[in-house]
Amino acid sequence: MAPILARIFRGHSFWTAVDASLDPCEPNYVMSQYVAEPFSALSALGLILAGSNAIHQSRKYNFETRFMLLGFAVVVMGASSAFFHVTLSQRAKGWEEMAMVWTAFGWLCVLTQMSNSSTNETPSIVMVASLGLGLWMSQLDIPIGPLIFGSRMILLVLSSCGMYFLNDCVKRYCNLELIGWSKKDLGSAAHPSTLKLQLMARWQLACGLLAFLVLVASDMFCTSMCNFQLHALWHLLIGLSCHYGLQFAMALRQSILHKAPPATSWSLGGLLGCVVPTEVPSRAMGAQLRWLLKMAGVDRLDSV
Repeated sequence: MAPILARIFRGHSFWTAVDASLDPCEPNYVMSQYVAEPFSALSALGLILAGSNAIHQSRKYNFETRFMLLGFAVVVMGASSAFFHVTLSQRAKGWEEMAMVWTAFGWLCVLTQMSNSSTNETPSIVMVASLGLGLWMSQLDIPIGPLIFGSRMILLVLSSCGMYFLNDCVKRYCNLELIGWSKKDLGSAAHPSTLKLQLMARWQLACGLLAFLVLVASDMFCTSMCNFQLHALWHLLIGLSCHYGLQFAMALRQSILHKAPPATSWSLGGLLGCVVPTEVPSRAMGAQLRWLLKMAGVDRLDSV
Protein backbone atom coordinates (compact mmCIF):
# COMPACT_ATOMS: atom_id res chain seq x y z
CA MET A 1 0.00 0.00 0.00
CA ALA A 2 2.83 2.39 0.87
CA PRO A 3 4.46 2.24 -2.60
CA ILE A 4 1.07 2.94 -4.23
CA LEU A 5 0.47 5.96 -1.99
CA ALA A 6 4.03 7.11 -2.62
CA ARG A 7 3.46 7.10 -6.38
CA ILE A 8 0.17 8.97 -5.97
CA PHE A 9 1.63 11.70 -3.78
CA ARG A 10 4.81 11.94 -5.87
CA GLY A 11 2.71 12.93 -8.82
CA HIS A 12 0.98 15.64 -6.79
CA SER A 13 3.88 16.78 -4.59
CA PHE A 14 4.21 20.40 -3.60
CA TRP A 15 7.86 20.48 -4.68
CA THR A 16 8.39 20.62 -8.41
CA ALA A 17 12.08 19.67 -8.42
CA VAL A 18 12.07 16.11 -7.07
CA ASP A 19 15.24 15.14 -8.91
CA ALA A 20 17.42 13.34 -6.38
CA SER A 21 18.90 10.18 -7.85
CA LEU A 22 19.59 8.79 -4.37
CA ASP A 23 16.28 8.15 -2.62
CA PRO A 24 16.46 6.73 0.94
CA CYS A 25 14.29 3.79 1.97
CA GLU A 26 11.45 5.70 3.60
CA PRO A 27 8.33 5.78 1.39
CA ASN A 28 7.81 9.20 -0.18
CA TYR A 29 4.84 11.54 0.37
CA VAL A 30 2.78 8.98 2.28
CA MET A 31 1.67 11.40 5.01
CA SER A 32 1.76 14.73 3.23
CA GLN A 33 2.42 16.20 -0.19
CA TYR A 34 4.72 18.77 1.44
CA VAL A 35 7.13 16.38 3.18
CA ALA A 36 8.64 13.51 1.24
CA GLU A 37 10.17 11.61 4.16
CA PRO A 38 8.84 12.94 7.48
CA PHE A 39 10.70 10.59 9.85
CA SER A 40 14.08 11.24 8.25
CA ALA A 41 13.41 14.99 8.13
CA LEU A 42 12.31 15.14 11.77
CA SER A 43 15.23 13.07 13.06
CA ALA A 44 17.66 15.54 11.49
CA LEU A 45 16.61 18.05 14.16
CA GLY A 46 18.93 16.20 16.56
CA LEU A 47 21.90 17.50 14.59
CA ILE A 48 20.53 21.03 14.66
CA LEU A 49 20.05 20.87 18.44
CA ALA A 50 23.56 19.47 19.02
CA GLY A 51 25.18 22.17 16.90
CA SER A 52 23.06 24.98 18.34
CA ASN A 53 23.93 23.94 21.88
CA ALA A 54 27.63 23.93 21.00
CA ILE A 55 27.37 27.43 19.50
CA HIS A 56 25.66 28.68 22.65
CA GLN A 57 28.27 27.11 24.93
CA SER A 58 31.22 28.34 22.87
CA ARG A 59 29.92 31.90 23.15
CA LYS A 60 29.01 31.56 26.82
CA TYR A 61 32.36 30.11 27.90
CA ASN A 62 34.51 32.18 25.49
CA PHE A 63 35.95 29.38 23.38
CA GLU A 64 37.86 30.06 20.19
CA THR A 65 35.94 30.76 17.01
CA ARG A 66 36.67 27.31 15.59
CA PHE A 67 34.38 25.68 18.17
CA MET A 68 31.52 27.95 17.12
CA LEU A 69 32.23 27.15 13.46
CA LEU A 70 32.22 23.44 14.20
CA GLY A 71 28.83 23.78 15.89
CA PHE A 72 27.59 25.80 12.93
CA ALA A 73 28.80 23.05 10.58
CA VAL A 74 26.71 20.50 12.49
CA VAL A 75 23.68 22.83 12.26
CA VAL A 76 24.18 23.19 8.50
CA MET A 77 24.47 19.42 8.17
CA GLY A 78 21.20 18.90 10.04
CA ALA A 79 19.36 21.68 8.19
CA SER A 80 20.51 20.55 4.74
CA SER A 81 19.65 16.94 5.57
CA ALA A 82 16.16 17.92 6.74
CA PHE A 83 15.65 20.03 3.59
CA PHE A 84 16.75 17.15 1.41
CA HIS A 85 14.34 14.70 3.03
CA VAL A 86 11.52 17.21 2.70
CA THR A 87 12.07 17.97 -0.99
CA LEU A 88 14.31 15.17 -2.36
CA SER A 89 16.16 17.84 -4.29
CA GLN A 90 19.52 16.93 -5.77
CA ARG A 91 20.89 20.39 -4.94
CA ALA A 92 19.93 19.84 -1.29
CA LYS A 93 21.73 16.50 -1.39
CA GLY A 94 24.85 18.30 -2.57
CA TRP A 95 24.58 20.70 0.38
CA GLU A 96 24.20 17.78 2.78
CA GLU A 97 27.30 16.02 1.44
CA MET A 98 29.27 19.29 1.61
CA ALA A 99 28.18 19.85 5.21
CA MET A 100 29.23 16.35 6.28
CA VAL A 101 32.69 16.79 4.80
CA TRP A 102 33.00 20.27 6.33
CA THR A 103 32.00 18.93 9.76
CA ALA A 104 34.57 16.13 9.61
CA PHE A 105 37.26 18.59 8.49
CA GLY A 106 36.37 21.02 11.26
CA TRP A 107 36.46 18.26 13.86
CA LEU A 108 39.96 17.36 12.65
CA CYS A 109 41.07 21.00 12.89
CA VAL A 110 39.80 21.24 16.47
CA LEU A 111 41.49 18.03 17.63
CA THR A 112 44.86 18.86 16.09
CA GLN A 113 44.98 22.24 17.83
CA MET A 114 44.27 21.00 21.36
CA SER A 115 47.84 21.37 22.60
CA ASN A 116 48.17 24.97 21.37
CA SER A 117 48.27 27.10 24.53
CA SER A 118 47.54 30.33 22.65
CA THR A 119 44.19 31.28 21.19
CA ASN A 120 45.30 30.86 17.59
CA GLU A 121 42.54 31.55 15.06
CA THR A 122 44.33 30.10 12.04
CA PRO A 123 42.18 26.92 12.12
CA SER A 124 39.07 29.12 12.03
CA ILE A 125 40.32 30.84 8.89
CA VAL A 126 41.03 27.46 7.29
CA MET A 127 37.52 26.24 8.21
CA VAL A 128 35.89 29.31 6.67
CA ALA A 129 37.96 28.88 3.51
CA SER A 130 36.97 25.21 3.29
CA LEU A 131 33.31 26.22 3.68
CA GLY A 132 33.61 28.60 0.74
CA LEU A 133 35.21 25.87 -1.36
CA GLY A 134 32.50 23.41 -0.38
CA LEU A 135 29.71 25.87 -1.23
CA TRP A 136 31.28 26.54 -4.60
CA MET A 137 31.61 22.82 -5.38
CA SER A 138 28.03 22.13 -4.25
CA GLN A 139 26.78 24.57 -6.89
CA LEU A 140 28.54 22.72 -9.70
CA ASP A 141 26.51 20.37 -11.86
CA ILE A 142 28.35 17.26 -10.69
CA PRO A 143 26.45 13.98 -11.23
CA ILE A 144 25.04 12.70 -7.96
CA GLY A 145 26.87 9.34 -8.21
CA PRO A 146 30.43 10.73 -8.40
CA LEU A 147 29.52 13.46 -5.90
CA ILE A 148 28.40 10.99 -3.25
CA PHE A 149 31.27 8.59 -3.93
CA GLY A 150 33.85 11.38 -3.68
CA SER A 151 32.37 12.85 -0.52
CA ARG A 152 32.17 9.45 1.18
CA MET A 153 35.81 8.72 0.35
CA ILE A 154 36.85 12.08 1.79
CA LEU A 155 34.66 11.41 4.83
CA LEU A 156 36.32 8.04 5.33
CA VAL A 157 39.80 9.59 5.28
CA LEU A 158 38.87 12.52 7.54
CA SER A 159 37.00 10.29 10.00
CA SER A 160 39.92 7.86 10.22
CA CYS A 161 42.31 10.73 10.93
CA GLY A 162 39.85 12.16 13.44
CA MET A 163 39.63 8.87 15.35
CA TYR A 164 43.42 8.71 15.45
CA PHE A 165 43.68 12.19 16.96
CA LEU A 166 40.77 11.47 19.32
CA ASN A 167 42.64 8.45 20.64
CA ASP A 168 45.80 10.55 20.91
CA CYS A 169 43.97 13.24 22.94
CA VAL A 170 42.57 10.68 25.38
CA LYS A 171 45.97 9.07 25.83
CA ARG A 172 47.91 12.31 26.14
CA TYR A 173 45.65 14.43 28.33
CA CYS A 174 43.61 11.81 30.21
CA ASN A 175 46.41 9.21 30.38
CA LEU A 176 43.78 6.58 29.60
CA GLU A 177 42.87 4.27 26.73
CA LEU A 178 40.08 5.15 24.31
CA ILE A 179 39.57 1.57 23.13
CA GLY A 180 40.11 -1.36 25.48
CA TRP A 181 40.98 -1.34 29.15
CA SER A 182 44.21 -0.54 30.93
CA LYS A 183 45.26 -0.99 34.53
CA LYS A 184 44.43 2.66 35.17
CA ASP A 185 40.93 2.14 33.87
CA LEU A 186 40.35 -0.92 36.05
CA GLY A 187 42.01 0.59 39.08
CA SER A 188 41.47 3.91 40.79
CA ALA A 189 44.52 5.81 39.55
CA ALA A 190 42.65 8.18 37.27
CA HIS A 191 40.81 11.25 38.49
CA PRO A 192 37.00 10.93 38.21
CA SER A 193 36.81 13.97 35.93
CA THR A 194 39.21 12.41 33.42
CA LEU A 195 37.24 9.16 33.54
CA LYS A 196 34.11 11.12 32.64
CA LEU A 197 35.96 12.76 29.77
CA GLN A 198 37.12 9.36 28.56
CA LEU A 199 33.52 8.13 28.76
CA MET A 200 32.40 11.07 26.63
CA ALA A 201 34.94 10.19 23.95
CA ARG A 202 33.86 6.56 24.05
CA TRP A 203 30.21 7.54 23.64
CA GLN A 204 31.17 9.61 20.62
CA LEU A 205 33.05 6.71 19.03
CA ALA A 206 30.36 4.12 19.87
CA CYS A 207 27.50 6.24 18.49
CA GLY A 208 29.49 7.03 15.35
CA LEU A 209 30.35 3.39 14.63
CA LEU A 210 26.80 2.25 15.36
CA ALA A 211 25.47 4.96 13.05
CA PHE A 212 27.77 3.69 10.29
CA LEU A 213 26.48 0.12 10.73
CA VAL A 214 22.87 1.32 10.66
CA LEU A 215 23.53 3.30 7.48
CA VAL A 216 25.07 0.24 5.80
CA ALA A 217 22.13 -1.90 6.92
CA SER A 218 19.62 0.62 5.55
CA ASP A 219 21.35 0.53 2.17
CA MET A 220 21.67 -3.27 2.03
CA PHE A 221 18.21 -4.18 3.35
CA CYS A 222 16.21 -1.26 2.04
CA THR A 223 13.35 -3.31 0.63
CA SER A 224 12.87 -5.72 3.53
CA MET A 225 13.44 -3.23 6.39
CA CYS A 226 11.91 -0.02 5.02
CA ASN A 227 9.38 0.14 7.88
CA PHE A 228 12.09 0.23 10.57
CA GLN A 229 13.13 3.81 9.68
CA LEU A 230 16.84 2.96 9.73
CA HIS A 231 17.81 6.22 8.05
CA ALA A 232 16.05 8.19 10.77
CA LEU A 233 17.87 6.09 13.37
CA TRP A 234 21.13 6.94 11.62
CA HIS A 235 20.32 10.64 12.00
CA LEU A 236 19.69 10.23 15.73
CA LEU A 237 22.90 8.26 16.32
CA ILE A 238 25.10 10.62 14.32
CA GLY A 239 23.49 13.54 16.18
CA LEU A 240 24.47 11.96 19.51
CA SER A 241 27.98 11.31 18.20
CA CYS A 242 28.31 14.97 17.17
CA HIS A 243 27.02 16.10 20.58
CA TYR A 244 29.54 13.99 22.48
CA GLY A 245 32.34 15.02 20.14
CA LEU A 246 31.60 18.73 20.54
CA GLN A 247 31.29 18.47 24.32
CA PHE A 248 34.48 16.43 24.61
CA ALA A 249 36.46 18.91 22.54
CA MET A 250 35.24 21.91 24.54
CA ALA A 251 35.75 20.23 27.92
CA LEU A 252 39.28 19.16 27.03
CA ARG A 253 40.20 22.55 25.59
CA GLN A 254 38.88 24.32 28.67
CA SER A 255 40.88 21.98 30.89
CA ILE A 256 44.08 22.70 28.96
CA LEU A 257 43.65 26.47 28.95
CA HIS A 258 42.63 26.72 32.62
CA LYS A 259 45.07 24.02 33.76
CA ALA A 260 42.29 22.40 35.75
CA PRO A 261 40.54 19.01 35.73
CA PRO A 262 37.94 18.61 32.96
CA ALA A 263 34.54 19.92 34.04
CA THR A 264 31.49 18.06 32.77
CA SER A 265 27.91 17.64 33.95
CA TRP A 266 25.88 14.49 33.27
CA SER A 267 22.11 14.11 33.14
CA LEU A 268 19.56 11.42 32.23
CA GLY A 269 21.14 8.94 34.60
CA GLY A 270 24.68 9.65 33.42
CA LEU A 271 23.93 9.19 29.71
CA LEU A 272 24.09 12.78 28.44
CA GLY A 273 27.17 14.85 29.25
CA CYS A 274 27.85 18.55 28.72
CA VAL A 275 30.75 20.86 29.42
CA VAL A 276 30.45 23.22 32.38
CA PRO A 277 32.74 26.01 33.63
CA THR A 278 35.84 24.86 35.47
CA GLU A 279 36.14 25.63 39.16
CA VAL A 280 38.30 28.46 40.39
CA PRO A 281 41.87 27.30 41.14
CA SER A 282 41.42 27.24 44.92
CA ARG A 283 38.31 25.08 44.72
CA ALA A 284 39.83 22.84 42.07
CA MET A 285 42.93 22.28 44.23
CA GLY A 286 40.71 21.60 47.23
CA ALA A 287 38.70 19.01 45.33
CA GLN A 288 41.91 17.41 44.08
CA LEU A 289 43.32 17.29 47.63
CA ARG A 290 40.13 15.75 49.02
CA TRP A 291 40.20 13.11 46.30
CA LEU A 292 43.86 12.28 47.00
CA LEU A 293 43.16 11.96 50.73
CA LYS A 294 40.21 9.70 50.01
CA MET A 295 42.34 7.48 47.78
CA ALA A 296 44.94 7.31 50.56
CA GLY A 297 42.29 6.20 53.04
CA VAL A 298 42.36 9.39 55.10
CA ASP A 299 38.88 10.48 56.12
CA ARG A 300 39.92 13.66 57.92
CA LEU A 301 42.99 15.57 59.01
CA ASP A 302 43.57 15.83 62.77
CA SER A 303 44.79 19.15 64.07
CA VAL A 304 48.36 19.20 65.37
